[in-house]
Amino acid sequence: MRHLRLSPFAGLLLALVPALHAQAQERPDMDREVLAEINDVRAHPAAFAQTLRRYRGLFEGRLLHNPQGYGDRMTNEGVAAVDEAIVFLERQKPLPALTSSALLARAATDQVQDQGPRGLVGHISSNGASPADRVRRYGPMRGVVAESIAYGETTAEGVVRAFVVDDGVRNRGHRADVFDPYLRFAGVACGPHRAYRAMCVIDFSGPLATGAFERSGS
Repeated sequence: MRHLRLSPFAGLLLALVPALHAQAQERPDMDREVLAEINDVRAHPAAFAQTLRRYRGLFEGRLLHNPQGYGDRMTNEGVAAVDEAIVFLERQKPLPALTSSALLARAATDQVQDQGPRGLVGHISSNGASPADRVRRYGPMRGVVAESIAYGETTAEGVVRAFVVDDGVRNRGHRADVFDPYLRFAGVACGPHRAYRAMCVIDFSGPLATGAFERSGS
């Protein structure tokens, strides 16, 4: 039995970028690209460590210079979180790919469509639905439902890098979701966000069957 890990902002990755009123350009392939990037990182964690070494060069203490063209931004932990992620990746064993799930993708899409136009954040929908509630709308589930959300990242690499580094998240819950060997399926939905330009929701699950409980990494 896996334990529920949930707090008001559990699994929430809020990128500290300036609020932008212009909406992100639609990218119909972004959902597919994010899942492909997650699977690549699961299969080749040591290779992603090399990517983070290059990313590390953008830091000056806690200040991250010019991420994705937005201008400088202050992080919570700075280069220390990147270094810790590199060590983790070098020790992490490769994992099988996650299988794309249309059911989970629909649940993730509901959250994007609910939060994006309103500029909301968090895992609870405006109608009070939890991640597991949203999944159950579309089919029966058994086991854990895990959800991670990134705000302010407009590329697949940026979304996955943010989850892996997990700056400011004490227990590295997003990273735990990416590298959880129990999780077998994933659904991704990305779209514009009123306050943070873009958002990307990833819902994960173990075997698809009946009776889900939820977990959101934080």
